[in-house]
Amino acid sequence: MDASHVADDLESVILTEEQILARVGALAAELHDRYGSRTPVLVGVLGGAATFTVDLARAYPAQVEIGWMAVKSYSTRNRASGSVRLLKDLDLDIAGRDVLIVDGVIDTGLTMSWLITNLAQRGPASLAVCALLRKPETAHVEAGTPTYVGFDVGDGLIVGYGLDHEGHYRNLRCAAVLAPEVYAARRGRPVVSDGRT
Repeated sequence: MDASHVADDLESVILTEEQILARVGALAAELHDRYGSRTPVLVGVLGGAATFTVDLARAYPAQVEIGWMAVKSYSTRNRASGSVRLLKDLDLDIAGRDVLIVDGVIDTGLTMSWLITNLAQRGPASLAVCALLRKPETAHVEAGTPTYVGFDVGDGLIVGYGLDHEGHYRNLRCAAVLAPEVYAARRGRPVVSDGRT
C-alpha cells in the first residue's frame, strides 16, 4: 500500500520505501562483517518487526536462521517502567549461538531490556540488537549490548513497514507518522501503540 492510499491518515512520511531498503542493505552488510562465516540467529519481535526481519535476512549475504518471539509491554506513567508479558517464546535453542534481536522500533526500551535479559539467560555465544528505528530521547538498551540502528526518529506514532496502529497500516511501504486525530478518533483519546518497545 502506498502513502497516497491513506494520505488523510498521515501527518507526514518520514522514510520512503527506497530509503528503508537501502539502509536495510547497509545494515545487512555491517552485520555480515560482525558475524563473518558464522550463522547468526535473527530473533524477530512480532508483529512490528516481521517485515524488517525478513528483508534483513534477504539482504544478508550468507546463511541465517530466523526465530520469532512476541511480547506485550504494559507501560506506566513512568515510561521506562512497567511490565512485559511473553506471548510467544522462541522455538530455537540459542545456546552457544550468535543471536541478533531484530525489532521495528525502540521507544521506551522496556521491552528490549526485557528481551536482552531473557535471551542472555539462555547461554548465547553473543547477543546484539538491530532496530530499524530508535527514538533517542526515550530509548535505552542494556549497557554493553552492541546495537545497530537503521534510523533515529523523533516523537509521534509511527506506522508502516510492519508497524501498526490497532492492526492497521502494517502493509504501508513507507514509514510515516500517524495523524493524532486518527488515533484519537479511534479510541476517543491519544494512545500508545502496542508495537512500541
